[in-house]
Amino acid sequence: MDFKYELHHLKGNSYYIDGPTNIGLYKLNEKDIVLIDSGTNEDVKMIYKVILENHFNLKYIIDTHSHADHSGGNLFLMKMTDAKVIASKIERAFLRDSKLDIGFLYGGYPLDEFDNKLMHIDENKEIYSLDMIPKNLKSFKLPGHHYAMIGIKTDDDVYYVADTLGSKELIDSQHILLIYNVEGYLDSLNYIESLNGNIIVPSHSVVTTNISSIVDFNRKQIYEIIDIILLYLKDEHTIEEVTSHIFEKYNLKISYNKYMLITSTIRSYLAYLSNKKKIVNYFKDNKLYFKNNN
Repeated sequence: MDFKYELHHLKGNSYYIDGPTNIGLYKLNEKDIVLIDSGTNEDVKMIYKVILENHFNLKYIIDTHSHADHSGGNLFLMKMTDAKVIASKIERAFLRDSKLDIGFLYGGYPLDEFDNKLMHIDENKEIYSLDMIPKNLKSFKLPGHHYAMIGIKTDDDVYYVADTLGSKELIDSQHILLIYNVEGYLDSLNYIESLNGNIIVPSHSVVTTNISSIVDFNRKQIYEIIDIILLYLKDEHTIEEVTSHIFEKYNLKISYNKYMLITSTIRSYLAYLSNKKKIVNYFKDNKLYFKNNN
């Protein structure tokens, strides 16, 4: 898909720049702006071009979370401007060391084969707390996709909702998206759905005021994966076996990065189902097994 990286006016002082990751932009006044996320290290030059063409002064970057497609442009923009980066407490820690996030997903010190491009570029400058967010903007928690992801609401009632939603095209191609907390993700979908009628800017889907259909599509995909897991767990299986089954079910091509992301997500699904008493877990032959308890 071709992206134009154009500035789109939404309402009042609220804008966005289209791209692989939609970047929020809020005007504090005629000159000073806030960016909501900064894109990848590759995208950021096009984003900076928009800033220059409009004679903006970048004051703040608010990172919704630490993944590279949301914070990879931070370092470039901090070098080119005096912008301050703002993030939630735990995401600030992830932003300071990309190995932390890869280790978090992998469950230990990662293999060299895992591509560091999954994550941001490490930053040595100060990263500021959410207390620094300008008064015209308000953060809200969006649990599910990452440890402490947030969204941003402007005083124009425009909502930037980060990675709470995947587009139909993304889900149809990837099938299983990265989730850290399944219950939190479902809660975030419910919250986003309650905003229907407002302007909503997902990072990887179209900007809309009618969010219900894409929320429902995302929710159904989660329950589809749950059903696949529950059916497979009529017999006992390990995490590795469940992960392999998902790869085969969706005909996914395995790679180091995809293995890490999907295995991490499958662990989250299994924890969710186990905590909800939909499945049981136990040790046998020094292995952790899961099984449907129905």
